Amino acid sequence: LPLLVKILIASTILVGACAAILLAFGPEGFGKRRRGNKGYWGEVSSTVDWCEENYLWSLYIAEPYNTFSSFLLCLAGGVPLFQYMKHGAELHFKVLAMTLVAIGVRWVIDLEHLRLGSVVFHATLVPWGQALDEVPMLWLGMVAAYGVLENPHKEIRYGVGLPVALACWALIVSIANVTFEGALQVVAFHTSFAISEIFFLGGSIRLHNSSPDPKVRSLFVIALVLYALSILGWSCDNLLCGRLQNLPYGVPNPEFHAWLWHGGVGYASYCLMMAHFFERQRVLGKPKTSLVWHGLIIVPTEPKEA
Repeated sequence: LPLLVKILIASTILVGACAAILLAFGPEGFGKRRRGNKGYWGEVSSTVDWCEENYLWSLYIAEPYNTFSSFLLCLAGGVPLFQYMKHGAELHFKVLAMTLVAIGVRWVIDLEHLRLGSVVFHATLVPWGQALDEVPMLWLGMVAAYGVLENPHKEIRYGVGLPVALACWALIVSIANVTFEGALQVVAFHTSFAISEIFFLGGSIRLHNSSPDPKVRSLFVIALVLYALSILGWSCDNLLCGRLQNLPYGVPNPEFHAWLWHGGVGYASYCLMMAHFFERQRVLGKPKTSLVWHGLIIVPTEPKEA
């Protein structure tokens, strides 16, 4: 693995270990969770409020760390999208990348004030902002599921029925996600998204086991390690918020949702998307595209003509 990737994984594990030690052995009585201030978007009405204190930086941005780190997801989708366009990847690869970009950006029209704004879930913490965050994630899972089912076959195996069925399922769970409220909404979203993610990761593991290219297999390993660390960070942010906000010795909240979840999942998704692309190229029998690392960027390189 390239040095920067090794540093990325090692530093993430180190930060997680240090945080675990502080949580486990720090003094008791850390204090209750602090919600922060009230802002332009009113009371928090989304079904989830992350561990970052609200409106500390700006009246208009509820969670600045979570908001700005969301643009890491734009990079995670935008970089492979550029590479897919350059190397003539199939449509579902491009749709997958564009959906990941949409999750990061979530541009909407603010009809009340008739202006265009990058009003994201973490900036507002209101239900419609939450829907703009979660609905694209559900569709991302369906597009990923399509790739897992079709990519191992040179010819399209399931025909038009598969994308139609996946689109119908995505539509149903999207409607449920924006219709349900409270705990029911939380359960509906996380169950639907978890099923698609487990399916995608399971297909990725199968692809790892069948790939003859050690560089491509390394992408799967990097992705799975980062996914595990990201889920750990997401869980700590949810379950241990009171402790994270009141760490001993003046240690600030590490903002696990921003950096471990957005950053870790973003880069893990990037690695998996590129791994699936390389394997798809091999299945199609196209000119061998080699994997070259440029820092943290994975660059598909085609052989030069003699």
